[in-house]
Amino acid sequence: PTVSVANVEYAQESTRLLAQTSLRNVLGTRLLSELLCDRGAVSKAMRECLDEATANWGIKVERVEIKDVRLPKMLQRIMAAEAEAAREARAKIIVSEGEFKASHALKEAADILSQSPCAMQL
Repeated sequence: PTVSVANVEYAQESTRLLAQTSLRNVLGTRLLSELLCDRGAVSKAMRECLDEATANWGIKVERVEIKDVRLPKMLQRIMAAEAEAAREARAKIIVSEGEFKASHALKEAADILSQSPCAMQL
């Protein structure tokens, strides 16, 4: 703490601002699924980053906790629209595969009927 008092004006505020910057840096390198599912790894990366930066100030960061992850409403809407588009795309693929299989079955039936002299033509 002596170094932080002698060399860093407003050590607590500087640490808080550094935490915000470090959080942005760490979050920028992660996928959203990682942030939501593995907060422990994100907290560990933050703690290591902060501890390294504040070591010269005589400050030891012992713990970082991420309590909540909130997304802006606009980002939530964009993600929902993207998920809906992905579901619609998968549905179209399933429909087209079904139509493809049905057309092959109809072609096979037509081939079989065309080879049979007793088959009735419509």
